[in-house]
Amino acid sequence: MSYPYNGKRKGISLVEMTIAVILFGVLSTIAMLYYKSLFNIDLTAKKARVAALMDQAYQLSGAYDVFVAQQGVSPSLSDLTDFNASNVLILRSLPRDIREMTTTGWELNITSANGRPAFQFPIDLNGTSYQSLKDDDLYCAIFNHELNNSVELNVTNNTNFGDMNASYALYGDEFCFSEDTGGGIYKHWVMIVK
Repeated sequence: MSYPYNGKRKGISLVEMTIAVILFGVLSTIAMLYYKSLFNIDLTAKKARVAALMDQAYQLSGAYDVFVAQQGVSPSLSDLTDFNASNVLILRSLPRDIREMTTTGWELNITSANGRPAFQFPIDLNGTSYQSLKDDDLYCAIFNHELNNSVELNVTNNTNFGDMNASYALYGDEFCFSEDTGGGIYKHWVMIVK
């Protein structure tokens, strides 16, 4: 027994499907543009590098404490080779340089803020990949922002984050500060004071 056609169809036509695909494409494009403006991949990568830098700092700080406990004296070399020397072997290997941030890497400053030893990391590449700001300015601002939420990530080119003593007074034992190298150009340093 067959039923007569009553004018109602089943499914969708090719034209309707094409219109739906075009609408989804337009909405996806708008969503992607909004997402890209909302989520800055370059800034997120910089935050990840600062987090890796902080992790290295905590490893070095722990190695310093172990060295003092084992040897009874503070390390004498600023290049950190005391931590992986064959007679001590606290660290299997020294932290690698974060090449997007520095050309030289971590150093031990025996007499830094208030005469206390500190690990210092020069941020010295001065890249220009984030708008008109230099990357060094952003790394320093991110470091201080993560440690102190009252500091806004609002920096301009060649920002002076204050000298070592002023930054130490403001932020405590972990901070990023600026050093005027002349001509209004600032070199930034991350300091972890013991």
